Amino acid sequence: MLNVRDITKDYTGVPVLDRLTFSVPEGSKTGLIGRNGAGKTTLLRIILGEDDDWAGKVLFDRPRTVGYVSQHFPAFSGSAFEFLIEPTRRYRERLALLEEAMGDSDEKARNGAIEAWGELRAAYDAADGDGAEDRALRLLSSLALDAVADNPVATLSGGERTALALSRAMLDRPDLLVLDEPGNHLDLWGLAWLEATIREYPGTVLVVSHNRYLLDRTVTRIVELDRGKAAEFTGNYSEWRVEKLRGAVSGEMAWKSDQKKIERLEALVRRFREIARTHPDPAWGRRLRSRVTQLEKTKERAAERPETERRGPTFAFTGENSRAKLALRVDGLTLAYGDRVLLDSADLTVATGERVGLVGPNGCGKTSFLRTLTDPGPGGETENPAVWIGPSMRLGRCSQHGETLDPEKTVLQSCVEAGAATADAAWKTLSRLLFARGVLEQKTGALSGGERVRLQLALAEIAGANFLVLDEPTNHLDIPSCEAVEDALSDFAGTVILVSHDRLLLDRVATRIVEMEDSGFTEYDGNFSEFWFRRYGDSVRKLSGNSADLKALRSGAGNRAAGDAPSGREARDGKGGGKALAGAVDRAAEIEARIVALEAERGALEAKVSAARRDGDLNRARDAGNRLAALASRIEKLYEEWE
Repeated sequence: MLNVRDITKDYTGVPVLDRLTFSVPEGSKTGLIGRNGAGKTTLLRIILGEDDDWAGKVLFDRPRTVGYVSQHFPAFSGSAFEFLIEPTRRYRERLALLEEAMGDSDEKARNGAIEAWGELRAAYDAADGDGAEDRALRLLSSLALDAVADNPVATLSGGERTALALSRAMLDRPDLLVLDEPGNHLDLWGLAWLEATIREYPGTVLVVSHNRYLLDRTVTRIVELDRGKAAEFTGNYSEWRVEKLRGAVSGEMAWKSDQKKIERLEALVRRFREIARTHPDPAWGRRLRSRVTQLEKTKERAAERPETERRGPTFAFTGENSRAKLALRVDGLTLAYGDRVLLDSADLTVATGERVGLVGPNGCGKTSFLRTLTDPGPGGETENPAVWIGPSMRLGRCSQHGETLDPEKTVLQSCVEAGAATADAAWKTLSRLLFARGVLEQKTGALSGGERVRLQLALAEIAGANFLVLDEPTNHLDIPSCEAVEDALSDFAGTVILVSHDRLLLDRVATRIVEMEDSGFTEYDGNFSEFWFRRYGDSVRKLSGNSADLKALRSGAGNRAAGDAPSGREARDGKGGGKALAGAVDRAAEIEARIVALEAERGALEAKVSAARRDGDLNRARDAGNRLAALASRIEKLYEEWE
């Protein structure tokens, strides 16, 4: 469908895209990945025709319609309903203007207007413009937004606006749907709907995302942008990751092997040259020329030195764990937002060393709860009397938007307050997190979203925190940075309470899931996948992208199938679980458990491959890479069987 050929783009002489080439096949679901700053959004703007300062070619096989969802919701002052039908309204306005022009006294202008009206009317009819209002109402209902159809879009939540923008882009079923970070602001339920929508979309999809779980569940091709070039791969994100690790190890081994051959031949040529100089025998001259030729051919055929992966941030949470048994006790906590009760006499206990994933729909109060834990009172103690935090706990905090940072203080001042003795000590931590030295004198309010996240995590390191309270710590981070946070939290010996929409992060870090529902907490042992399959598996399996019934999925709490966990206080009191759990022991549950276990093993193997490469032990890296490839194949077969 789409061929991108030799795209070159630079900013003030600094190349961003360098003769970049790739293709998008008809009907494919392609994931476009790369580090922050790799040029993904720039490339999308070129494909969409929004940037004309570049060289190369963007070629469609024939005239195509393209729908686009940007990272940022467009400025719009109307209602949700008006937003959905805005493209149709513009169609109608243009048709009306052409109808007026068709009455022009100038024959040439009149004929031109008639021809343009015919083309535009054909496009309008093909998109079923007359049915736009009915489709918009059905979409709003399926998105559970019918109650806010007449509300200004400015009053909607970020997740609601994201779902609205995606729905408008799909309203006319464009041939190519281009999505730039479509999962931004969506909660776990919204992400499940998004996955179903992308998978079942009848056209072609090109999606930019840092959400590894979403890429695994939706795309069948990966295009990686790195150093201005594009590399194509058939498969999902995890399969690409495995193949890249194996390829990197094989490339390094081949390069080292060829270098050893070249070194031996060079030594032989030097020796033959000395002998040929001191011996007049022509045979030695022939031998020398033969070895020189062999050396030149070996150099020509030798593998090129593989490019090393760009260094990512390295987080290291090294705070010593407390000997106390209890890190947090919440006893009868009540929280409200206006007239809405978020928590009503809720109880929760977190043992020292536990890693708890806190989940729930957008707006349920997760951030308010974390703020209650971390906002100190006048004497430094937790302000709410219903919350007790162990006295030996040193809190490390990371908020979604950097609210824990004072925007008027410099980065250095923030580091010194956290415990850094000197600027050099602060820089020692910040440099591992890819900050430039000049950031020390910069005010925290001027930092980007990703920089604010990395700084908050750096401050937790400097403070020697042994209790991390993290609210979306991978927001604004690229995939390598997400994986670095994941590795650090997996190795952390302290206590963690984690709110995240990054389901792979929850899978690999959390050992217990706590869901906020019914104004209380419901607890599930295990990681996110175990919780999700047990709690919402049936609803997710039935979820359709064409009739995206988010309402049914979100109301799953009141419509549990046999085998789902009990809710609210029933779960906390240990009642009502026997019959439910008995219904879950079937083939699907067995497969789910195996998938969860093997996914954890895959994460550990990926870490072993990376560690072996860093240590230069390529044989160990190759063996782990082969095991990783076999494991990936087993996981894929299990997913197929489960589906």
